[in-house]
Amino acid sequence: MLNDIPFQNSMTADGFRVLRLRDLVECLGVGRSTIYDRMNPKSPRYDASFPRPIRLSVGGRRAGAVGWIESDVRRWLRARVAESGVVSGFKEAIR
Repeated sequence: MLNDIPFQNSMTADGFRVLRLRDLVECLGVGRSTIYDRMNPKSPRYDASFPRPIRLSVGGRRAGAVGWIESDVRRWLRARVAESGVVSGFKEAIR
């Protein structure tokens, strides 16, 4: 799942890997609106534990560029798997 994501367009800095929205959509298997709903306290799908995006640029043409730290996404996904009681083989796949 996360290990299969193509990271050519991802950024790295100090060992952090940043997932752009298209990568996050692909690895979680949900739509963009679901991701933003999980971050919106007014949404019924809000999840306070969902990883928050970080700002990647300040000003210029791509001023709104954001990304998610891969390790935060993995940690969140592992917690969802643990809560659901899914088989341990899946847990190994997202390490």
